[in-house]
Amino acid sequence: MERYQIRFFYDWGCGWPFWSGNDAATVKFPEYCIDPKKLGLSEKTCERIDALGVWHDTALNWNYPPDPSPWRQEECDRFNAAVDDLVETIRAELGEEYELLDQQSRFQEDPDLDRYLADPQNFRR
Repeated sequence: MERYQIRFFYDWGCGWPFWSGNDAATVKFPEYCIDPKKLGLSEKTCERIDALGVWHDTALNWNYPPDPSPWRQEECDRFNAAVDDLVETIRAELGEEYELLDQQSRFQEDPDLDRYLADPQNFRR
């Protein structure tokens, strides 16, 4: 039997990080973005998924997305570690029937952040 491939990554403004990764998963989960409860994940894990999605969205400069993220490296590192831990938990809860593909980008502080913060109105890359 083919395993269900589930792609894991947060997209801006979409709280759930699950997307079908193969035909078997698309047939079982025809929706665009998969509700974690439909994957049979625990309530505690679903709460962590939601919280991480909210946190993820604070990494984007919503005033003008091409400008630097407001996150310093320390926050990037905390977020990246939380993603790693969550992925391990999800894999353990999903079991052998699923293959979780970790496609979440890991964040790094934008090298232009200080320049941006000094003069956001006139900032240009």
